[in-house]
Amino acid sequence: MHGAAKRNELWRDRLPQAGQWSWLLLCFLLPISGRAVPLVLVLSIVLVLLSAIGKPLRYDRAMLWPLFAFYLWHVVGMAWSTDIAFGLFDLQIKLGLVLLPIAAAVLVQRDPAALRKSMLAFTAGSVVAIILSLWKASVCFGEFGWKECWTQSYLSFDLHPSYAAWYTCWAILYWGRELILGRCGQGKMRNVLLATVPVLLVFTVLLASKSGLLGLGLVLAHLLFLSVRRLEVRTRTGVLAGGAMAVLLGVWFVGPIVQVRMGAAVDAVRMAMTDQASIYASSEGNEERLVAWSCSAELLGADPLGAGTGDVKHALVACYEARGAHDAAERRLNSHSQVLQGGVALGWIGLVLALSVALVPLWIGSGRKQTLLVLFAALFLMNAAIESVLEVQAGVVFVGLFLGLLAKGGSNASE
Repeated sequence: MHGAAKRNELWRDRLPQAGQWSWLLLCFLLPISGRAVPLVLVLSIVLVLLSAIGKPLRYDRAMLWPLFAFYLWHVVGMAWSTDIAFGLFDLQIKLGLVLLPIAAAVLVQRDPAALRKSMLAFTAGSVVAIILSLWKASVCFGEFGWKECWTQSYLSFDLHPSYAAWYTCWAILYWGRELILGRCGQGKMRNVLLATVPVLLVFTVLLASKSGLLGLGLVLAHLLFLSVRRLEVRTRTGVLAGGAMAVLLGVWFVGPIVQVRMGAAVDAVRMAMTDQASIYASSEGNEERLVAWSCSAELLGADPLGAGTGDVKHALVACYEARGAHDAAERRLNSHSQVLQGGVALGWIGLVLALSVALVPLWIGSGRKQTLLVLFAALFLMNAAIESVLEVQAGVVFVGLFLGLLAKGGSNASE
């Protein structure tokens, strides 16, 4: 009996450690490759939640209820879906929006430094992803000699460039604030971060993602404002000079490519506004995104309750085919906007809930003076406006994980 009790006690001691290490492994793998995430995702959630059995759990319901309501409404949306298989797959992908914040609350209750440790693992993974991306680009350049090998999808190792840029913007924001606020000490860690942040910055520019560049602009504007307020003149000058050099280096290399991409986006908008039929025959990303938005708005206006959780893709494809957008139909494009995607799938309630996932943390963070939370929500909103980020694992895990950590289990502490 004594031996059994000792084994149970040992299990109770080791289970939280196993949960924490699996969580950190998840944070590390997330920016590297989506294919490496699912097994570790399940393992980390199971271990963390098992370690919380029999213990009181506090989490920030005021901030996290939109995630839970968004998921619940997708469950309800199965009632008027005909494609049950896709609906169940969608619910499986989105389940992380419910379980990850709860697991994060468990970790924060046990260790107040859980966010910082998670960011260390996440940033280490981002650096590995950059190394692998440069290797991928060098192989491409060696084979084809294209300058484009060092940018966009040619560069990003495994993730879509928009998600890779979203991740690096978040890492730059977090560690930029920590450095400016003097929370990294004066030792080796500070020096490593001073070298890492410019690398993240240059990589973000090289990715040439339009949403990534807009997000980077927001991050740099905040860090500039913070540095002017908090740093001494000499330190501030060094930081600003280093940041400016990193930006200029990236812009010098990919400036022409970004200019072409921005010009193509403007041309696509002009085509859409003049209702040129050629926009539907185009296979270019900008034109296809505008077609997806147009069809999404049309479907939402025609069906205020939505097509259903499982039938959203069928509704969009039918609209693409009706408009002659055969490439978009063949690729079964989603709405390319989480807000519109929520509307097409689940009507006006779905649209409002998708918006609330960003706006509620934005509002609460502003009231609590949690600047980091406000900016995380702003980056999410910026990406969700032009990508269906909660339809894929890369967005679900990132939002569920870090929003749960930022909620701090109900803490009202300012940052």
